[in-house]
Amino acid sequence: MNFGQVVKKEIFSKPPKELHCKKAFLAGLIRGSGEIFTEDGELGFQFRLPSDEVAIEVASLFNEVFGYEVREVAVNEDKLNKKDNFVISVSGARAAEILTALGVLTVAGGDIAVNLRFYGETTASECCLRAFIRGLFAASGSCVLPGKGTGAKTGYHLEMVFSHYTPALETSEKLATFGVMTKITRRKENYVLYIKSAEEIKNFIAFLPAPVSVLKITDYMISRGLSNNSNRQKNCDLGNVNRQIEAAEKSLAAVKLIDKKVGLASLKDALRETAAARRDYPEDSIAELSERLGITKSCLNHRLRKLIEISRSL
Repeated sequence: MNFGQVVKKEIFSKPPKELHCKKAFLAGLIRGSGEIFTEDGELGFQFRLPSDEVAIEVASLFNEVFGYEVREVAVNEDKLNKKDNFVISVSGARAAEILTALGVLTVAGGDIAVNLRFYGETTASECCLRAFIRGLFAASGSCVLPGKGTGAKTGYHLEMVFSHYTPALETSEKLATFGVMTKITRRKENYVLYIKSAEEIKNFIAFLPAPVSVLKITDYMISRGLSNNSNRQKNCDLGNVNRQIEAAEKSLAAVKLIDKKVGLASLKDALRETAAARRDYPEDSIAELSERLGITKSCLNHRLRKLIEISRSL
């Protein structure tokens, strides 16, 4: 399993929680590997997935977001990469409706056309933008590390492939606003957005976010003597990621202990609300959890410390 597959496995193992983010994630998947077709005069679309487990998960997302039960899943042999692809197909009356809701199609004056602009209402919020690009990378991206099963001469390389220049440029511009710098090149009929800097690849993975993969590439960089001390203040720095993960695990363990010993109902309202949020959204950062609760990060940290103190007294 190459590093790109490791990142994708993490992405698929942690699907979005919010309905609007699930919708954006599906849009990214379809944009990345989808194909539109007509069958018996009706519109349909299909896209590839790496395993049957992922196909089941994605089919479940379609049911949650659109109330659509996916019935068509085929297995296609990828002889070049020596693996099977699982292809989900959606056809019939609802296919156009779903594609329009995801922003893939536009309807004007009764005419239906493919919308080449990827970013709009579906990706209006930051959380949905990240979910969309997670889906986009999972469907059309790849990433290799030097000497990791691809030959010793291979350097760091991450890319996403687009069939048109406009979405490649849009994606590059969106990532740049978060400090992730990319380049675009032409490859035959496609446009490839790529990164060759180890630090920028790490920044991209942190943006998604895929924290376990951030730790893996950071550890790999350190083992090769390529850790860049000048970038330690960035959000994806190993120390920051470690501290965030450790703090989240500590507070989550405290909440579970309180719930087991005395129940969350025993807590005061503010602490009970915080404990429930930490339990229900274990992967949220302090910033994300404080925004969800409508309080400051300082207030949230104070409450989490109080929960840890209570758990230690039990």
